Amino acid sequence: MSVKTVSILVIANALLSVVFIVAYALWFATSRAPLIAVLDVGELYRLKETQVAAVLVKRDSTDEDRALALKRANAFGLEVTSLIQSLPEECRCLILARGAVVGPVPLLPDLTPEVRRRLL
Repeated sequence: MSVKTVSILVIANALLSVVFIVAYALWFATSRAPLIAVLDVGELYRLKETQVAAVLVKRDSTDEDRALALKRANAFGLEVTSLIQSLPEECRCLILARGAVVGPVPLLPDLTPEVRRRLL
């Protein structure tokens, strides 16, 4: 082989390697979802508790309204449980309770607003 042929092969291999590395990096960067997210379950329960308490202490609430609020509060636990069980598959991530994470979590996505929107 001549020097010219070897040089062309080395340059072609280098360019092809760069193309594969860049393509893989772009695919990997765009196809990966966050691996860990947080969810503040306590906030969800406090919000529901506030809603139920507002109905229960309201002077012009009927007994039917109060009974319905208590019935919804009882069903809330099952609703939250089923939603929490489906979240990891939807976001393709591990979900940690907000209380289990020590320190600030600015880099972790917080799923609480999305779950709050679905539940309430």
